[in-house]
Amino acid sequence: MRYAMPRYEVKFNGNNNWEDISDIEVMEELYKHYDRVTPAIKEMINGKEFRTPDAVFRLKWKGGDAEAFKPSN
Repeated sequence: MRYAMPRYEVKFNGNNNWEDISDIEVMEELYKHYDRVTPAIKEMINGKEFRTPDAVFRLKWKGGDAEAFKPSN
């Protein structure tokens, strides 16, 4: 069985394109805006996008069939 490694994407305000972002940068941004990062990451795994005043963050699956590894809602 193959597993997909989670990656993150960001879309900064004023930009219409999604860009790859490191997990460390995502954690730093979420930490600035949310008291608890773990619930935010859990919701991202379930498909939720997070908005901050400067950007939108989301989880991006790579390394295999993304649909096969996405949790069902």
